[in-house]
Amino acid sequence: MKKMILGLAGLAFAAGTLASLPALANGGDFFNELSESWGANSDTGVPYFGWVRDTKGKPIARAIVTATVQNGADGQSVTIISDNLGHYKIPGLGKDVNPKNVVIDCAKAGFRPVSQDRRVLRTLPKAPIEVDCKLAPAAATS
Repeated sequence: MKKMILGLAGLAFAAGTLASLPALANGGDFFNELSESWGANSDTGVPYFGWVRDTKGKPIARAIVTATVQNGADGQSVTIISDNLGHYKIPGLGKDVNPKNVVIDCAKAGFRPVSQDRRVLRTLPKAPIEVDCKLAPAAATS
């Protein structure tokens, strides 16, 4: 009887865990919820969000994140600072800005850029675009 109860409890836990996996992954409903929370209206354009982390996956707090429109008007950029968890949010840069022309740069004193992952949910036209930056400690100069 005890084994059967433990077995049922384990099965219930596994089912609950599997059911919550889509909520934990980047993509799917996450982008829909983010779009709704930001309004995703046609006046502001496509918003951007992401994380600034080191090569071990640890957040880099207070990194400088800049979104710049390539071939856009002078001064068409936004610069913000990531929070203590390395997370940032940039509102849309305008309804006429093509998201393919927006470049995200991440920087922090003592670090150098290593890589960047850009995720776009193609099934939702004005969905926020996730851009995650990876930075590594800069080599010491003498």
